[in-house]
Amino acid sequence: MDYGLFNTLVVYGDQFPLQIGLSNKRVLEELKQFDNDWVQYNPRKPIERFALSITNLDGKLGAGPDLDSLPEYNRENNTDLDENDFIVPTPVYDIFKECFDPFKEWLVRCHVIQLRPGGYFPPHIDNYGPTIPSFRLFIPLENCNPQMGYFIIEDRILYWNYGRVYFINTCKRHLLFNPSFRNMTFVVLNVILTKESVSYFLRPEIIL
Repeated sequence: MDYGLFNTLVVYGDQFPLQIGLSNKRVLEELKQFDNDWVQYNPRKPIERFALSITNLDGKLGAGPDLDSLPEYNRENNTDLDENDFIVPTPVYDIFKECFDPFKEWLVRCHVIQLRPGGYFPPHIDNYGPTIPSFRLFIPLENCNPQMGYFIIEDRILYWNYGRVYFINTCKRHLLFNPSFRNMTFVVLNVILTKESVSYFLRPEIIL
């Protein structure tokens, strides 16, 4: 999809809240049943990053390409996977079902990420090239605000209300890091960029 449609979103800002949310305390409590299922995110790099799949290729929990760097995985395994291949809900999806079901048809490659003490994502951009296939929604669950955790787009530190769903522009250079002694936990949703999905999230009853 072209940049014109994506720009329809970012005209509202690089970060903006939606009138969609959930109880972060409830989610964190229910995630405890999956304490033994966290796997290292992008295992080639020894960084304190762990994740649980919400959607993936087969609906099962565990290590797989959805929790890896897709370009690196594709090169190493001679595959051609992209975000749109990861659409099967895992057992973790059930925790978010009530919130996500209204826009489930557009969700691809979604996961819960936990930056443990010292964990980080270095400065990066999530999309390159002449098209943008998807956009990102972000749900902070715990320790995502300074001084516990930091999400920075370009030179701007972002602040969050826990449990609220946000649009974020990850086509701009951004980084995350956890300088604290507690886990920084959040949800990343990849949403297929279509006229229908953009129209849904920009409805007056959805955009805050």
